[in-house]
Order: sequence, then C-alpha cells, then structure tokens
Amino acid sequence: MIRLRIIVPLVALTLLGIGFAATHTKQFTTGSLPDPKIEMPKGPQNALVVLISDAQGWSDEDDRLSARLKDSGSVVVGIDLPRYLAILEKDPEDCVYLVGDIEELSQEVQKAAGGSAYVLPVIAGSGEGADLALAMAAQTPDATIGHTLAVDPTGGLPLKKILCTDAPHRTTTAGIAYGLQTGPVPNPIDTLFTPAAPAPGRDHVASLRETWGAITATETTQPAKAALETALMALLTDPSAKTKDAWATELPTTATRDTLAIVYSGDGGWRDLDKEIADEFQKRGVPTLGVDSLRAFWSRKTPEETAKTLSRLINTYTRRWQVNKVLLVGYSFGADILPATLAALPEADRARITQISLLGFSTEANFEISVTGWFGAKHGESQPTLPDLAKLDPAQIQCFYGLEEDDSACPKLKDSGIEILSTTGGHHFDGDYKALATRILAGLDRRAALAEAEGK
Repeated sequence: MIRLRIIVPLVALTLLGIGFAATHTKQFTTGSLPDPKIEMPKGPQNALVVLISDAQGWSDEDDRLSARLKDSGSVVVGIDLPRYLAILEKDPEDCVYLVGDIEELSQEVQKAAGGSAYVLPVIAGSGEGADLALAMAAQTPDATIGHTLAVDPTGGLPLKKILCTDAPHRTTTAGIAYGLQTGPVPNPIDTLFTPAAPAPGRDHVASLRETWGAITATETTQPAKAALETALMALLTDPSAKTKDAWATELPTTATRDTLAIVYSGDGGWRDLDKEIADEFQKRGVPTLGVDSLRAFWSRKTPEETAKTLSRLINTYTRRWQVNKVLLVGYSFGADILPATLAALPEADRARITQISLLGFSTEANFEISVTGWFGAKHGESQPTLPDLAKLDPAQIQCFYGLEEDDSACPKLKDSGIEILSTTGGHHFDGDYKALATRILAGLDRRAALAEAEGK
C-alpha cells in the first residue's frame, strides 16, 4: 500500500487550545488518502465526518458544507474522490483496504483535537462518493465506523482495483457493486434518493436491502448536496446517539449460571477476539457486558475512577440480569488495567468476583489509549501490573498467553498459584476464540463449584 503523510500547521490546532509552540507542526498518517482537507472546530468536537466528493472532485459546495459541519462542532476530513481513486488504482497489492487509513487518521486527528471521548467516524458522500461510502461498508469491521450516509449512489464504484473483502461483488455499467459481509451490517447505513437518482443506484440499494434489511432508503425532494447536509445535521444533533456509556455493549441472555461476565477489550476497540468471546458467553447462557476500551479510555482515567465505574457496572447489571456473581475478562490493554482497578475496587464488589481471566497480559498498564505514529513517540504514563496483581487471590486468576508471544507476563507467574494456560499462536491465539471461551467457562464452573462447596 502506498503510504503518504501530510503536515497540518499548528495554527489549525491552536484554534482548539492545544498548547504546542507556534513553530511546531503535527504530522498525521494519511495512508493512500490524497492530502485530505482537515477542518477543526473552534470548540469541543462532537463528531468526525469523512466527507467524500463526487466524480467532479472537491468543489466550492463541498467547502461550504465542510465549513458548516465544522461550525456545528465536527472535525471534517474531506476526500477528493478522483484523486483518491487514481492513487488506489496504482496500489501494487492485489486488493486495497480503505477503512484502515480512515480509522488511523480518525484516531490521530481526534487525539490532536483533545476530545474527552473517541467518536466513530461518519462516512458520507453523494453520487460516486456515495458508491465509495457503500463500498467501504463491505470491508468494515465491527466498532470501526459510526454511520454511513449515501445520497444518490450510481450503482457501482468506478475503481478497477478490487477491495479486500469477503463480501460478494459484481461488475455493473457504473463500476463494481459490492454487497456486505456475512452477518449483521457493521454500522448503520442510510441511503437517500433525490428525483435525479440514477436507476442503477436505486437497484443496487434495493438488492442490498433484500439481504440486509437494516439499511434504510429514503426519498427526498432536495438536491443531492442539500440532502446530504440535511441528513448529516440530523444525525449529528440526534440526542439518542449520545448515551452516557457509549462504550458499553449489552449481551443479555437467559442465565444458565448465576454469573455476569464483564469483558474489557483491547485498545483496538470492541471487535474480533473480545467481541467473539463475549458472543460465545451469551450463546452459552452467561449475560455479558462488553467494555470498548478504545472509547472508554480515550482520555486518561485513574485506577480509582475505573474501579468506581466497574463497581457501578457490577451493581447495575447483576440487578438488571438477576445474577449474583461476576466473571471478569480482559484482553491486552483490557487485561493490563484490571489488577490496579481491582486493587481499588470496594471489598464488597471484589467478593462477588468468581474468576478473573487475563488474555494477552503484559507487565505494564496504561489507563489511556495511545495513538502511535506521532513523531515516533511512545506513551510514558505506564505503570507496572505485577505489584497490584500480587494483591489479588491467585486462585481466582487465569492467565492466557500464546506460545509465540515474547512479551507476555504469564510465564513469569508460574508457581504463583495463578492458573497459567498457553495456546498456539501469538497475541491473537491463532484466532481460536471459541476454544478460549470454552476454557474460560470451564475454569469458571470449577471455581464456582469450589466456592459453593466452601459455602462462599
């Protein structure tokens, strides 16, 4: 993949009150994105919008919409579609993965903006820009994009280079039309059609909706750009989209064990390993609450603040789902923060925990997500995990590591009384997440039976 970088003058960032010296500049990693136009709001940011032009390229009308979005509190990343497609066509790989560049840039820009919470980006476009927005959804993982808005898609992406995705695709007169990957839609997708909407675009969306009914299709009498602005403003001002615990995912089920599972994700957010393990818990009768660490720890928390939140979650969800005991699971970043958090947790809450399962556990913890790539800097606010781990009951703890990991703390804990479990592979355990869930629940059942026998 071709890698490009842009320089954003600090004057754009000082509008946000970020205190760098005026002689500094900040670099953002843009991947294949061709010098995107980045607009920063004057006050606190409440959204990030990736605004894609149509086939005519970035226009004065796009500039005006970008300015209005900025004035409403959004960070805007503007993409000139013809330039972007030209770069993608030259990519030496067999296929292109677009969402990674969007996600990386979104995280870097939002860190620079100094917001207290990470918001998933909105992808929006009209005409051929709408085709790109819909095509991106074909390769989007969970918990990566917040919303897709597409106005008057033409029926296919005018890009010969194939996207990296398992989603079906077909060639049309407009380009390549992509379906979505198997399963639920990765994020909400809204389409709008003006009186000038091309018939192939309508047909493509109708085909998508036959399989993925959650996609909406709305008629509008406005011109395309005006319809896009109206839809964006309605989405960005929707109070129902701003919940207190936007980082929490509820997975209720009829409990077959007297246990609530709380799963803290890695720093990549709620996806892959942590999400699939939580889904397995739910299928096997364990109501589960997922904590998206990317969003929950976007700004720095203290162990005491994290413990207070965990206490609230334990008490709220054991009551809501009518269970008494707790299984705590953390992966990577989410595993590392647990020892200090539990050391600060009230004793009454700690007494309800039957098992603590640490996956991809290391010797250092950060209580703030660090976005790498800024001047090659590393996060300097880490704290050791093992001293706080030593304060916990080792008989309650599982520590999982892949035999190919070279920085796991688990091997250091042998003979400590902690249950050490190794698997093939590295930090992602060769992707066998069902097997991990099985071993976690087997340990839970064993510890629950022992506690019952001891009258606890």
